[in-house]
Amino acid sequence: MKKRLLLSIFASLCFILASQAQEKGSSDLSVNIGFATSTELSNLFTDILVSGLTGNQIKTGDIKAGPTFGVTYRYAIANRWMVQADGFYQKMSQDIYVNNTKEGKANYTYITVGLGTDYRYISNNFFQMYSGVAVGYTSENIKNSGAQNSADGDGFINYQVNALGFRVGKKFAAFAELGFGYKGIINTGVSYQF
Repeated sequence: MKKRLLLSIFASLCFILASQAQEKGSSDLSVNIGFATSTELSNLFTDILVSGLTGNQIKTGDIKAGPTFGVTYRYAIANRWMVQADGFYQKMSQDIYVNNTKEGKANYTYITVGLGTDYRYISNNFFQMYSGVAVGYTSENIKNSGAQNSADGDGFINYQVNALGFRVGKKFAAFAELGFGYKGIINTGVSYQF
């Protein structure tokens, strides 16, 4: 009796793992929130560079970075293989010091648009596990308060590498991704597959 039960459990698991949730032609729409982005790292690197080039005459402090919010659309071009387009929004702020005197505050707005792909290692009706990459363009808008003039923001090429992503649920599901880039080290949210 135990052997039959174990055999039927094993057969059921094999069937579940073999079934395809992301079949060619299906779509996935998700709403995301991410933390610790490459955009924050880029901002920090720029601050260090400016401080070094000015001999510490211009410095920043009290850096605040909000989470990044986004929407991602994925389309399965083959079973388990999806292409994606996404857009993300993030705000940051920091105090600006000139010769150790606070001169004002810089407020940054970042908008990133990206294209990418991911592959589902496990893709069944309830659980999916995947990895992926994306490349994007981030536009930057800077507003300064105080004596400093607002600088025109520059754009830059950005990226996302998802080392590991998990999606749990059927049509409506929760997901979490671990990686690095414009979506953050941790990116999570909800998605709908159709």
